[in-house]
Amino acid sequence: MSERSTRERTRDGSRVDRKWQIATIAAELFCRRGYYTVGLTEIAAEAGITGPAVYKHFPSKQAILAHVAEEVSGRLDELVASARSATGTPWEQLDALIRGCVRLVVERRGSVALYQRESRYLAPAEHTRFTEAIETVLGVVADRLAAARPELSAEEALAVASAACSAIASLGVHRIPVSARTAGDGLREIAGRVLGTELPSAATEVSPVRDAARGEFLSRRERLLVAAPRPLRERGFHGVTMEDLGAAAGIGGSSVYRHFRGKADLLAAVYYRATDRLAVTTGEAIDGSADADEALRGLIESYVDFALRHSDLAAVYLTESENLPDNDRHALRRAQRDHVDQWVRLVAARRGGPRSTRVRLAVHAALNIVHDQAMSRERIASPEQVAALAAAALPS
Repeated sequence: MSERSTRERTRDGSRVDRKWQIATIAAELFCRRGYYTVGLTEIAAEAGITGPAVYKHFPSKQAILAHVAEEVSGRLDELVASARSATGTPWEQLDALIRGCVRLVVERRGSVALYQRESRYLAPAEHTRFTEAIETVLGVVADRLAAARPELSAEEALAVASAACSAIASLGVHRIPVSARTAGDGLREIAGRVLGTELPSAATEVSPVRDAARGEFLSRRERLLVAAPRPLRERGFHGVTMEDLGAAAGIGGSSVYRHFRGKADLLAAVYYRATDRLAVTTGEAIDGSADADEALRGLIESYVDFALRHSDLAAVYLTESENLPDNDRHALRRAQRDHVDQWVRLVAARRGGPRSTRVRLAVHAALNIVHDQAMSRERIASPEQVAALAAAALPS
């Protein structure tokens, strides 16, 4: 289809690229509400057109998702090409690259969370293309950082670069109202702190909890709760059946329904389990702290331990909330907001200042550093290093 055919005129005579508009709206809806829960009719309504009109530009919802991923991949390719042809000192080249990453995230905020939440619904070739584009950018950032900080090993440079990019990408995974200028300035400042992090040595590795949960001492309900996060993480809520979840726990057929009425109820129970565990670990971490600094250190370390040790549970907690029953979703979102507010209160208390938008941006950046490490199959940083990188994102 020609470019002209995708352009239409608005009432004031200005032109709008309808294909771009549809893709942008769809990306925002996919990231906010989940790929499976958004229909073409809803996308069309948001774009101000009829459902059939969408088919003039895209043959299916899957095609829209692929288009969005390719558009983001193309922008990442442009960043890489620009970085490879850049001149100046390593720090100047790194700064230009970070500015480009921030600009992309601010401009495409609604699409950014695809990398973390919805890319699993891409076709294999499309998924490979998308992830390779992201990994290439991470590699170039790491290369420029290694040149600027020669004391870092290649592995350390990649860990720091990945954390800085996670901090920047965090803008796409929360809904804080923020102007483009404030977001851009804030993210560049946060990324600068992360890129300057002095990493501790990779002393220990965290051992994930046993995922099969088929022990003879566990009740069947408990086995379902422990086993369900793995298939939910790998295939998504809509990609598994109750029978699949039962099989993961070693429970067959109709026996699953004796404990939960359906997938949504089981998912809600998994969420409440994560919320309860997080509340307990948070309370234990900050109880008895002498000051805000000590409490914040304890909070960061406990959250890193929780996310890395229970990575399947943490991943589901972050990505599947739109599939919860309405009442549970509202209750659990309040719990998530309360957890973020705990971080914000401690950072603000440590600084002796207000709970500003900049503080909230930094908190979400720190959390996203931990989240991306927990969701990665190949971790490149130890728990101590992840905690240091998350702490660096926060203003002192």
